[in-house]
Amino acid sequence: MNDVRRLGRYVLGREIGRGERGAVFEATEPGAGRTLALKLFRIDIVADPDAYVRALGRSVLATSGLRHPGVVRAIEQGVAADGQPWVVSERPDARSLRQLLDVLPRMSFEWVRSIGLQVAEALACAHAAGVVHGGLKASNILIDGEGRVSVTDFGLPVPSPDALPAMPQYLSPEQVQGLPPDARSDVFSLGALMFEMLAGRPPFGSPLTGSLGTVLENIAHAPTPTPSALDPEVPSDLDIVVMKALAKSPVDRYADAAALAVALRGAVVDAPAQLPQEDVRSEPLPRAEEAPPPYRRGRSDKPAAPVDDVLAELAADIDAFAARGAPDASIGQPSPLRAPLRSGRESATEPVAFPTLTDAPAPRPLDAAPRAPAARQPPQVVASSVPAAPAAASSLLADLAGEAQRIRAHAMQMQRGEQAARTGAEQALSRRLLLVRDYFTQLSSQLNVIRPQVARDYALLGLGVLRGLSWQASDVNARQRGAEAPDQIARVALSWQLRGQSVLRCERDALSADALRVALKEHGLRFEEQPSRDDYGRLRAQVFEVAPEVRGRAELVADYATLTLRLTLQNVERFGVVDYTPPADDAGNEWLDELVRLLLGQPSRFPTLARLIVPSAG
Repeated sequence: MNDVRRLGRYVLGREIGRGERGAVFEATEPGAGRTLALKLFRIDIVADPDAYVRALGRSVLATSGLRHPGVVRAIEQGVAADGQPWVVSERPDARSLRQLLDVLPRMSFEWVRSIGLQVAEALACAHAAGVVHGGLKASNILIDGEGRVSVTDFGLPVPSPDALPAMPQYLSPEQVQGLPPDARSDVFSLGALMFEMLAGRPPFGSPLTGSLGTVLENIAHAPTPTPSALDPEVPSDLDIVVMKALAKSPVDRYADAAALAVALRGAVVDAPAQLPQEDVRSEPLPRAEEAPPPYRRGRSDKPAAPVDDVLAELAADIDAFAARGAPDASIGQPSPLRAPLRSGRESATEPVAFPTLTDAPAPRPLDAAPRAPAARQPPQVVASSVPAAPAAASSLLADLAGEAQRIRAHAMQMQRGEQAARTGAEQALSRRLLLVRDYFTQLSSQLNVIRPQVARDYALLGLGVLRGLSWQASDVNARQRGAEAPDQIARVALSWQLRGQSVLRCERDALSADALRVALKEHGLRFEEQPSRDDYGRLRAQVFEVAPEVRGRAELVADYATLTLRLTLQNVERFGVVDYTPPADDAGNEWLDELVRLLLGQPSRFPTLARLIVPSAG
């Protein structure tokens, strides 16, 4: 029995990868003496298998003509007996960027620049030949042990017009909205990858840490955080390059990958081991079988003092204090100093002295010999009929008692002062929320009468756009802190409903329908759906009808532990949630006026007055 599997003239080996579109196998061509990669594509998720095979053939033909060391060329395409198309391509001895990110979530700035530049140069070669990648992600960027980068899977057709990848965090906004990708879409995807290499997380979230609908909405409409907002050490040059690549509008990005490569080539990463400008491939990356080497992030090499070292130093201080024997007559006099112990935070010129209970004179120089503790003298026995002096006559005990009393009084005074200051700050925070509540109450009553039209369109996952929405109703509610401070406000919220005239209708295949259904529920939109079948009764698509209603919310919450405010806007600038820190109290009501303009879709300075809170990766 012959167990050798063949496709065309190729012999299949072990499976080396599997994704949502198919599986990848090692393949050899008898007599050729080289190992290739053969990708076998699924057709059960394809809307039109014949059209898909033709599109795949055009993609292979275009990619096979590319000649660049950073492009993995497709060699041949065929169709298996069961109708599954396959593509044979070169197979570099490398691992994917996805595997590398799993080991080093945040890479050194030199690596980010090197990898980004090499990918940009490979994309530039394809763009010059009229080939758009359209699906750039971490798994189709390969990096070998010498740091050479190559890109695979150029121009693969989508299974159906509305299909979205399961991991869409690198798609461009225009792709999310259903438009075909171009060179600027590849620029955006590479910008998202570089952001993840710098910050340790994708810029708009991932389905692994959130929902698919939220990721797509963030890509299309959410404000883009800067890498330096997550890591202040990111060099400004890389910050600028990544943010220009991630511009929402294609016209604001680099025109193509060649322009992005020029910007990366001139970027300064402020690292001691700068990559050569002539050959960015020269920096070696760790091999797959080795542990990753230490990498620089632009930080100082001086470590912080470990907690164990600090505790050990404190114990040594206590031992030194006990070893001195009887103290001097006055606690306020200089105490003997031990040889200084050092933690990683201290420089070699900083002496460390055990603190006295009162302000002590300046410590002795390091080269001065420590004073040896005075030897205890044996008690002298004196024959006398006079009784021994009472213990209260001891000057040492008197000094200690006086000093302890002074410290206790000072501590109580400080505690009362701190408590008074904190109470005042909490009352000020509550008064600010009270003013916001009154402002929202007046605003709600007026808008409920005027019912203005909101000058903003709400786009949803390529489904369409909700336009012509008007204010319908709103209400304000507030919540007190509770039993600990019943007179103080903890939260104020303004909720409202917008309504339009036109119902949105669309059709989605089974895969896209699930993502759309989840997104509609997340955003609180009312909708109905029903199946659409062909003449033979087979399910063709799901038909959605979405009510033209949007529910919004602006909620201000006080954290009395940190004495801070957090403003959460839901379905305001876009579908979804955005968090801000309101401006300082001395801004008056100006920021509230600008916030209302933002709610109504009018030009507003609110984003410049408030500070955007970048969500965490978790």
